[in-house]
Amino acid sequence: MIRLALAPLALLGACQNQPAPANNTAAPRVRAPAPAPADDRAIGEQAVRRRLGNPQGLAFSNTRVLVTDRVPIVCGDIERGGRRERYIVVAGEAVFIESRMRAGEMDRAVREQCGDGERG
Repeated sequence: MIRLALAPLALLGACQNQPAPANNTAAPRVRAPAPAPADDRAIGEQAVRRRLGNPQGLAFSNTRVLVTDRVPIVCGDIERGGRRERYIVVAGEAVFIESRMRAGEMDRAVREQCGDGERG
């Protein structure tokens, strides 16, 4: 009686080792697309606006997006009230604005994070 009880289990195991039918192929794994630079740029600009309290008359220029180890870094200039200053946004969260940094810190940050020299 014990042999009869084990026989269906052996048959079931044998069936599972058969190759899958051709119409049951697994769907290929699809990677989520990386965000477009325009998306990173918009996220960076929104972060700057939030940090500054969403001021009126804020203009962005010279914006560029770099991706380092899958982390977007947005660098550029903002102009408000006739004054121009630089900004850096890392991963859409950490916001650095020139007027809120000590003298010389933005120059060093731009060289290290944005991959270019000081603003002329």
